[in-house]
Amino acid sequence: MPEGIYLYDAFHHRLLPIVTGDLRALAIGQGQPNVGAKAPVRLICIVDVNKLSNTSGYQEPGLQDPEIQKSYYYVDTGLIAGNVYLFAASQGLASWFHNCNKSGLTAKLNLRADQRVLFGQTVGYPVKK
Repeated sequence: MPEGIYLYDAFHHRLLPIVTGDLRALAIGQGQPNVGAKAPVRLICIVDVNKLSNTSGYQEPGLQDPEIQKSYYYVDTGLIAGNVYLFAASQGLASWFHNCNKSGLTAKLNLRADQRVLFGQTVGYPVKK
């Protein structure tokens, strides 16, 4: 958002401030048109591979394999993006799933080696014609 980047805390259902400042431009891939430049929200999908490798309870043996991990976090990201699209449409908002500046976001967010920026999704008001 314009105020900064927040982490969604699912357990407490709240946003936690991580970095201050308007960094929405990093949520768009380099060389992409700045579509939705004034959109109020850009979501950034980040995987924490450590959480896949070290889950408690049932553990699928394949989760130690990086290729299987990828299939899980890419499917999860697609499901999340689909839910964002559905919510946006139900509220009369527009949404766009896109690439983002992965290296810039990784640096700004000070991510660990086992955390990876995957995609961005912009949510805003549709353009009036």
